[in-house]
Amino acid sequence: MKFQALALALFASTGLSIPIAQDDLPPVYTLRLSSRVESLDGAYITANGTLLGVYSRSTAPVQFTPVVNPETGLAELRTYPEGSNALALIGSNDLLDFASLEDPAGVNVPDGTTVDWTSFKLDEGAQEEGNVLEYVKGEGVWVAFPRGNEGDWSVKWKGVEAWTTTDYMPVKVVYELAETA
Repeated sequence: MKFQALALALFASTGLSIPIAQDDLPPVYTLRLSSRVESLDGAYITANGTLLGVYSRSTAPVQFTPVVNPETGLAELRTYPEGSNALALIGSNDLLDFASLEDPAGVNVPDGTTVDWTSFKLDEGAQEEGNVLEYVKGEGVWVAFPRGNEGDWSVKWKGVEAWTTTDYMPVKVVYELAETA
């Protein structure tokens, strides 16, 4: 009887120590641009410090996992693999920089400045572009502005009330599954 109990205990402990495949890990995505401008179309969004855009010196595309609020259906986009940063829009006068911010809730900004990381929608299967990232707070469009080095572009959200120079290009921000190790 003792032998059977010992054999059962060894079998159970071995079974408990076997790693379980984690098929329920959240998906990891990258972002790229869809544009009528050939040099922007298909370009992956990378980081230059905290700013997001298309930068020649940055080669690793930004990766994120969505954290969807069940009450609103809107998503926070948490950076991968560390997850401590969130992709956010920050700025004033209805022209908002797309950025990666550590603890966006703790960012101190002047009055009149918007910091929003909770109002994104992942629109699956848009007809022409594929899976489109939408910002749902107010009307506007994603745009890319030339920045610094030739071929570098910063990505921004341009609301309908924004006053800007006319050197921007309208774009769509598209998400796709990332290849992770």
